Amino acid sequence: MQKSILISGGSRGIGKAIADLFLQLDYQVFAPSSKDLDTRVVDSIEHYIKNNINDLSVLVVNAGIFHSAKLENYQIEDFENTIDVNLTGAFRLIKSCYPLLQKNTDHKNIILISSVSASGELYAPAYAASKAGLEAMAKSLALELASENIRVNCIAPGWVKTDMALDILKTEEQIKNNLGATLTGDWVYPQEIAAMVKYLVSAEARSITGQVFTIDAGLGA
Repeated sequence: MQKSILISGGSRGIGKAIADLFLQLDYQVFAPSSKDLDTRVVDSIEHYIKNNINDLSVLVVNAGIFHSAKLENYQIEDFENTIDVNLTGAFRLIKSCYPLLQKNTDHKNIILISSVSASGELYAPAYAASKAGLEAMAKSLALELASENIRVNCIAPGWVKTDMALDILKTEEQIKNNLGATLTGDWVYPQEIAAMVKYLVSAEARSITGQVFTIDAGLGA
């Protein structure tokens, strides 16, 4: 049977790189945009699954948004929306996909895309909190789902060269300062995150679950 993978936020950036790689690996790939699968709305998630997916081997939780503002200007609505998309939305998606993963008799995997911002991000408390929450959720679900042969891991990228990152680092000086803080002095590329997903869902990684893997060009070294 052909293996299948669902990647939320799969139409661009990291999600698209994962989708492209798994197409090469002969997976059936589902990579909806946020318009096709809105993690804020259970009905949107379940409608997409019902109309597209009968079997699921791998779930990659990648959809996310970023909001930045000083505390005095940070609106409660922006905080709540960021948490809703990045963290609560991740749980909605996992819960909706759980029955499909249960049905699959092969090795089954959930991969959550976190961020090095989980340890704190200037002017981005909701984003940092949501990413820290993803890492804690991955560890909690790994404990619960191990008996069902479902492995759960988390990848925490640093500065990945995506449209989102380029929206944050708007000037050459900002790019130089932030990449200069890494050991390699360079971007992480989406294909590197995709390669880690490939490894984590492989038979070679069968003993790995409940872990967070940092790919940050040496930012935290």
